[in-house]
Amino acid sequence: MRAYEVILHEHSWAALAATRGSETQRLLARLDEVKAMPFRKGDFQQSDTTGRVNEVVLLGDWLVTYWSDHAVAQIHVVNLERVED
Repeated sequence: MRAYEVILHEHSWAALAATRGSETQRLLARLDEVKAMPFRKGDFQQSDTTGRVNEVVLLGDWLVTYWSDHAVAQIHVVNLERVED
């Protein structure tokens, strides 16, 4: 299987930019988990405004919303949301 590339959309970049220090490293590790399993089904699915089905997975303290474009080996992360206790 060829290596996938993770593409962060605007809201995802903003969430990543708001993290600091070790939290940034933990979030990047979560994105690596998504990258390692591009065919993974999420904990649930959510349709976006275009009707595309996005996978939503809880990884540690983060909800990661993404869709995979297998034709070009890209994972589009459209939202990152920190889950509070």
